[in-house]
Amino acid sequence: MPSVWPSRDGQFVVSALEQGPAAGATRHSLTSVGIDTYGDVPVTSVIDRTGQTIGLLVGTVIDIDGGVLSGGVQFDGFATFADINEVVERCIYPLTGSFVFIVDIAGCRRIYLDADGSLSVVYDPETGRAGSTAMTLLDEGEYWQRLQTDMHGALGVGQSGWFTADITAHVGIRRLICNHCLDLDDWTAHRHWPTEPIQPATDPATVFAGVLDRVGKTVATLADAKEVSIALTAGIDSRFVLAATRSLIDRVSFVTVAAPAAKLDVVSARELAHRFGLRHDVLPYRGATPEQAEAWQIRAGHCITGANMTMHPSVEPLRGRYFVGGLGGEVGRGFLWLKADADTPIDARGIVDRLKLPRHPQVIAAVERWLEPIAHFDTLLKLDLAYLELRMSSWAFADAYANPVRTELHPMISRANFTAMLSVPPELRRSGAIFREAISRSWPELLALPINRYGDWRDASKRAIDLAANPGRAVRKIKQMVLTGPGSA
Repeated sequence: MPSVWPSRDGQFVVSALEQGPAAGATRHSLTSVGIDTYGDVPVTSVIDRTGQTIGLLVGTVIDIDGGVLSGGVQFDGFATFADINEVVERCIYPLTGSFVFIVDIAGCRRIYLDADGSLSVVYDPETGRAGSTAMTLLDEGEYWQRLQTDMHGALGVGQSGWFTADITAHVGIRRLICNHCLDLDDWTAHRHWPTEPIQPATDPATVFAGVLDRVGKTVATLADAKEVSIALTAGIDSRFVLAATRSLIDRVSFVTVAAPAAKLDVVSARELAHRFGLRHDVLPYRGATPEQAEAWQIRAGHCITGANMTMHPSVEPLRGRYFVGGLGGEVGRGFLWLKADADTPIDARGIVDRLKLPRHPQVIAAVERWLEPIAHFDTLLKLDLAYLELRMSSWAFADAYANPVRTELHPMISRANFTAMLSVPPELRRSGAIFREAISRSWPELLALPINRYGDWRDASKRAIDLAANPGRAVRKIKQMVLTGPGSA
């Protein structure tokens, strides 16, 4: 058994009050549910119009019209309701940030995630407990005893694989994925959004202007509260966030990590900073020690590895700030759409193939369960939801509690923004044109610099290096560029 056992600082556990508080944690009590937090975890009470506390928001919660929430927030809709999902949609999902919502009212005890599950939750139906990661639900001995090492290897988690859908690296521990809520009475998860196809936008440009505006307002709200550093790379999403924050460049700073695979990002970011007067720092690359990497992997529940595990000490200088990234934008570009249209037949095996995961029986079964409630949706929406739920929610955010920067936020992640992206016609999404048009309207000079390219002889050299390092990925990327146009990622 490895010797490293990290702190649970920044994590939480949800259980029935009668189970008693977790050792070393702070107890927050609802009517019948207890939320135990370790260390400095933001907690906001949700109050109905009678003054009763009916839920808690855990994490960083942003009301773009009212600031970063703290203490308590009141909503009238919870006093009486016919459909709790409808009330949560109306009251909670206009909020942005990175949070978990636990509601405890008569006849309804549930956990909801933010629009992309950026604060992950796992649960053990047998013990009736939910928490941030497996290490909050299991003691050290149980953690290693229940770890599925064979499946960990079969899914290639040590390389680029991950545990998708509701499966995790531990026997009996399941993951709650975004757009699903967990019923704390019967410990089953159910989809709550979307329940019907997304209505197409009649004016995509105006819809996307709204995305840009909300991203800017979200960052402005954060900057009102404390120091903000924004990730700056060569990608389209980074350029979009930069365009959205044009009026804020005197109030925020920008950062790029000089990781071994990030040479293009560093060159592009420095040029952007020079041309447009951005306050920009290049953070030196600091590789994790074996002990740091092992602690990181435990805090991620052994569900992923990858670059974040090996480079996470590089972002230590950002501790205490809001660190803003650009995750979420690929939802608006049909990331999994390659060679698919609305009528293309798709099943669980096809989705697993598109996720580039092995056809492990447990993975196929999990994706089949996931697919069943949305069988009536067209293929493109199924693939969009697969990206959001089976990749982002269970891959990108499985390490939410391993990152030393506790307040990492992605302002493109919100219900309003995702609904807007999904409403745009497929032809505008495939090409990425809708992103470029929005950038052009806000800050057209940003498009003078190439996106995801050097724009000179170095591009050919980079392609050759990428091909030698990972031939399969390079071939897939070329196919994608042929169908969607260069610089779309």
